[in-house]
Amino acid sequence: MEDTVAANIRRLREARQMSLSELSRRSGVGKSTLSSLESGTGNPTLQTLWSIAGTLGCALGDLIHEQIPRLLPAGEGVRVDSESTRGRVIARISAGSGVDVYEVTFLAGRVHESSGGMPGMTERLYVVSGEVTAGMPGAEVRLSPGDTYLLPGEPYVVRALSADDAVALMMITRPGGA
Repeated sequence: MEDTVAANIRRLREARQMSLSELSRRSGVGKSTLSSLESGTGNPTLQTLWSIAGTLGCALGDLIHEQIPRLLPAGEGVRVDSESTRGRVIARISAGSGVDVYEVTFLAGRVHESSGGMPGMTERLYVVSGEVTAGMPGAEVRLSPGDTYLLPGEPYVVRALSADDAVALMMITRPGGA
């Protein structure tokens, strides 16, 4: 995945005629971190990738995307893991507005914190198993299997409620097929 992320960051940054220093300044990600990511030697956190994607005006999937095969066996695919989640990209649709679909496991006992998406982006959470709370801190709603929730476009949290992990699908709609 490091080579894919490296090539995508470099390609998107250069397409926007942005220097490494400018990307660092705008995203808040250190220049040395960006340099290691572009050389394929870095190991970015999910938050770092979100910051870079937001600054480049693209979706997270644009940074980590590889061609998704017709058959994607369980547990395989491009990984999107963090300290609070385990995930993978399971679909990328680009008709009209682009849509990325992620399978996300929210780890028991951990709180997933998101800074929210880029302007015009929407995020929907569909709970497959387990129970979670999701929403703006202090205003979360309880979700059970089968529930779908439109996440706020501002910072939000998701937490598994039981001693077991919770699994959900995250559908992210990108404005204008970005």
